[in-house]
Amino acid sequence: MKKIIKMKSTLMQVVAMSLISVVATSCMGGSPNTEESNVVKANTLTFPKHITIENIALNPEGIEYDKNDHTFLLSSLNAAPIVKIDLHGTYKPFTSGEPYPMSTAGLQVDYKRNRLLVAAFNGTELMDNDPTTKGTAHLRIYDLSTGVMKQDIDLSSLVPDADAYFANDVAVDGDGNVYISDWYASLVYKVDTEGAATLFWRNNSGIPGGPNGLDVHPDGYLLVSIINDSYKRHGLIKIPLNNPAASTTVQIDDTRFAGFDGMVVTSNGDVVGVTNNQKTPGGNMLLELSTKDAWKSADIITAKEITTSTTIAVTPEHNYYVINQDFSDNFKKVWNIELIEP
Repeated sequence: MKKIIKMKSTLMQVVAMSLISVVATSCMGGSPNTEESNVVKANTLTFPKHITIENIALNPEGIEYDKNDHTFLLSSLNAAPIVKIDLHGTYKPFTSGEPYPMSTAGLQVDYKRNRLLVAAFNGTELMDNDPTTKGTAHLRIYDLSTGVMKQDIDLSSLVPDADAYFANDVAVDGDGNVYISDWYASLVYKVDTEGAATLFWRNNSGIPGGPNGLDVHPDGYLLVSIINDSYKRHGLIKIPLNNPAASTTVQIDDTRFAGFDGMVVTSNGDVVGVTNNQKTPGGNMLLELSTKDAWKSADIITAKEITTSTTIAVTPEHNYYVINQDFSDNFKKVWNIELIEP
């Protein structure tokens, strides 16, 4: 089968040159904006409506909020270090200790174990036009306090027959098991607390495409968004953690749902995520889904048009932040984090 090289429009055109886009030792974002119109206050914190970071060819795909120090973490398709950004827009490289750079996508903070979990992949191989190479998918685990890598787990070796690999998103359950979606291999991996990796779920939903955004629901199942590279087919899958073979497709009749790129299960058990393709009915939107029947079906309860974005971070104060990313220029050096208000 022909190796897939088309994904999210032209985002991976940049990755063959990814190693030239490494962040400097210490960088400064845009000047802090303290105007009242640009902030939202919650308790003693002041949350900006926009954070602009400049002079960094990061090409971010994933965003996560760290409540320990009130910062955002951004991944890098350009295989640069993951950066940490405070609420004033000051940023610096965070991760280190890797044996070699990799493209990074989804991020997940595991507070209980003081870990940053990262979906990583070899983007360079996906664009080398060599049919014998197809990339690799990894879970990289970093110390949340220091940013130093603790583990680098090869996932793609579990499925050597896959056409290509793209570790896209990552989530963790209450016991510390980690779940990683592979958009190209069309499956979900699982890594236990000892670092042992297994194949958790293959896409048997009948929806052509691969798992993209995912998160763990506290009631004991994984919710996974399925999309294909054209975003014409999509769905949301419920996978019981103790019986992945019993997965089911969530019925969503609202045509505004066009499959989530990034998504998060909120503290009240709803799902909030972003669609980011202008050709679908959903367009570029932030959608919140809620269920009345334990995710046999779901309805849209919030819908907001947004600037094209890939994923979302939710703060403990229930602020929704997205990273603006349209892949029109993967080497651009200005990136925006935007607050989406209800």
